[in-house]
Amino acid sequence: MRLSTAAHYARLAAVVLLLPAAAIAQGGRVAGKVVDEAGKPLAGVEAKIVETETGAEFSTQTNKKGRFSLAVVHPDRDYEIVLSKEGFAPVREAIQLKRGDPVQGSWTMKPPTDGMLLGLDLSPEELEAKKAAVAFYNEGAQAFNAGDLELAVARFDAAITEDSELAEAYPIAATLNFQLENYERALELAEVVIGLETDESTRAMGIRYDALDALGRAAEADAALDALIAAVPDIDTARRTYNRGLSHAKGGDLDTAIPRLEQAILLEPTLAPAWGLLGDLEIARGNHQRAIEAGDQLLTIDGSRERGLSLRHRAFEAMGDETAAAEALRALAAETPDAVMNSLFERGNDLFDSNDPLAAAKVYRQVLDLQPDNAEAHYKLGLSLLSAEDTSTAVTHLKRFLELAPEHPEAAAARDMLTYVD
Repeated sequence: MRLSTAAHYARLAAVVLLLPAAAIAQGGRVAGKVVDEAGKPLAGVEAKIVETETGAEFSTQTNKKGRFSLAVVHPDRDYEIVLSKEGFAPVREAIQLKRGDPVQGSWTMKPPTDGMLLGLDLSPEELEAKKAAVAFYNEGAQAFNAGDLELAVARFDAAITEDSELAEAYPIAATLNFQLENYERALELAEVVIGLETDESTRAMGIRYDALDALGRAAEADAALDALIAAVPDIDTARRTYNRGLSHAKGGDLDTAIPRLEQAILLEPTLAPAWGLLGDLEIARGNHQRAIEAGDQLLTIDGSRERGLSLRHRAFEAMGDETAAAEALRALAAETPDAVMNSLFERGNDLFDSNDPLAAAKVYRQVLDLQPDNAEAHYKLGLSLLSAEDTSTAVTHLKRFLELAPEHPEAAAARDMLTYVD
């Protein structure tokens, strides 16, 4: 069968690593052979190298001679080899790689009843129950590989019911129950896995937090997240911590949200969404300098420059530093001119429609600072100033509008206004 617990957690983490061939060539490699109990080569075995800390996988299949070869970039890290094929008990063990020369290995796969029950002193009734559990386990694996998650989770739960000591089933069942939104059951199973104190226990801590969060049990979720941060301070935990901060922010609890965002940033300093939300919340709290610092950090993160410039502009504007705000806006407009213009016009129009012509005029002037010959901005500014009873300045901008766009659809209206005010 092809099922492995690492695969499920890797799917939850949604982290995909693409490795260039040149980098792989300088890393480490495993060259292996897989046979059955009779020593015959096994073709079609899924062979994976799994990085223990991150769950990242490198996989292939054995050829007709039962052979496979796998390469990794960083052989100095901790890895496990996982072998799986339908009709055989999975093999999972630690493997030590090295840079340069490939590690040679040979593995024997056995039928699941022999592999899982080997060496147990059982009564006939106990043996039958354990065999039934293994059968349910394999049916669950087959259902998962066929994409039938409902059947898969039912079979893994049945395996646990038949044999509560079948440790292999618990983490898979916990993951599948969570995916199917059976949060109470996922939480129950995750607690069991955590108590087993195996390699899967720390990963199960993530499921425990996710289930508590989904159930809305806020205080327990916060405690579970703190335990996860202490045990697994990786990027997936950073993402969960950011999401927790976002949840608190949506609830209006900024005093709890901001420390969570700061925790997320400590775990992963390049987590752009955390910096962005932190800056937004600091502006809301009036901590403008802290928001500017968040914007500065975003400028250093790939793909986040526009977000950083926008945050800096808003922070300078909120603190009343018009010179710095204008400079930040010019920098932002240089990056995304169309987006900035559209945003400014939308904002100015909303203010004008809300009967705040002076605020609208300020926004239209920002457009003209960036594009002095923007006819639309001259027209909208003229309208705003007329509403604010600054007639002389309004006339100047309406005339400039007509000079720039005499055939504009609003040109006739502008001429009528000029005739009236004159």
